[in-house]
Amino acid sequence: MQRPLSRLTLLVCALVLDMGCGSGAPYYRLDWAGADTVTVTPGDSVPYDIAVQRIADNLTEMPIRVTGAPEGVTLGPDFVLPAGETIVNTTLTLAVSATVTTYGVGGIQLVADDSANEVTASSGIAVVILPPPVTQPDFSVAVTPRQVDLIPGARAQTTVTVTRAEGFTGPLVITLESPTQRLTADALTLAEGQTSAQLFVTADRSLSLVPVVTRFVATAPDGRTASTGFTFNLRSF
Repeated sequence: MQRPLSRLTLLVCALVLDMGCGSGAPYYRLDWAGADTVTVTPGDSVPYDIAVQRIADNLTEMPIRVTGAPEGVTLGPDFVLPAGETIVNTTLTLAVSATVTTYGVGGIQLVADDSANEVTASSGIAVVILPPPVTQPDFSVAVTPRQVDLIPGARAQTTVTVTRAEGFTGPLVITLESPTQRLTADALTLAEGQTSAQLFVTADRSLSLVPVVTRFVATAPDGRTASTGFTFNLRSF
């Protein structure tokens, strides 16, 4: 989900103060807009849309670079806000090496070096790397989308899909495994031959505003399981 430019008021206020807000210094404002959290798995290469807007008296070229990417993760290419322009929109590529074995929540920083205005500012992106799905010879499970953006206390809908090998038609019980009982999903059993269904996931209002990694598990009558990762991106808007 993209963040509107107007959402990033904390960054804006910090920059205005740095430029001497209320002291007669030149006005300066820098806004960022893009997804605050991206969920990927090893081997993924996904687009990342971003916009950067600057309001300033001195509109020289401003380079924007990426720093702090987790090992095996890249985001690029670097880009610039051209001289004389107030906004740049671009699509970067977030790529994860297929050999990555460190999973969980990491971060990437986008840094704007506005030397003409003596400002260096940054915006962070949370990168959630899910482990590869666990499959069985005759069935596997997937979830679409694999990330939901939720305000604590709200719920969202997702679709669970199982792929069945020829000859396997048995029922599958779908459950959510989470590090906290305050993240839940509707009870779901896919009947014999059924391949997909929608369900609601819910975040308790007491949860903190951080991404939480969970997984959906499909269990066959004989106890065998397949699973796939899923992210609750808990946010304030």
